[in-house]
Parts: sequence; structure tokens; C-alpha cells
Amino acid sequence: MERLKNSQETLKLNYKAYNKLVTNPLSPLNVDDEEVLKALLNTLMNRESVSHIQNKKTLKESTELRSSIADVLLLLDGCDIKIIKAEMKKSTAVNVSE
Repeated sequence: MERLKNSQETLKLNYKAYNKLVTNPLSPLNVDDEEVLKALLNTLMNRESVSHIQNKKTLKESTELRSSIADVLLLLDGCDIKIIKAEMKKSTAVNVSE
């Protein structure tokens, strides 16, 4: 639960940083609503696609926001990607040493 709260706080910070940089701010944020977060992620990905076509690059803040949204969505589904990655790393280290 602590990990979810921390991720939601990070998402709020990344959301504010992104909205400060763009001319058309994103819709209001609800960090507990999966449907709102999914729609926000889709909007962000569409904006990145357009931006990439026009500018040939993506904002760092956009990438960080997208990552934060995905992390919160996974945690709301009960999946902690950091734990999974740590377990995979341990498993790889054990297999290499055998």
C-alpha cells in the first residue's frame, strides 16, 4: 500500500511538471480511478505521436508521466513491477552462478 501511495505522489508531481510545459493542459487527475488513468495514458500517447511527427523528439516530462501512469495502473491491479524485476534479477544471478 505504501508503494502505491508513493507512486501516486510521483504521478501527481510528474503530471504538474508536464502541464506546466504544454500549451494545452491535460484533464484533471484522479490517481485512484483506473479508467481515468487509462484515458489519460491514451491521450498522452496520442500527443507524443503527434509531437514526434512534428518535432522529431519527445518531452522528457511526457516519458516520465507515461511511466508513472503505467506504474500506478499496475499497482492498482496488484502487480508491482519493481518486485517482479528484482525477482527476475535474483533468478538470473542464481542461474548464472550455477
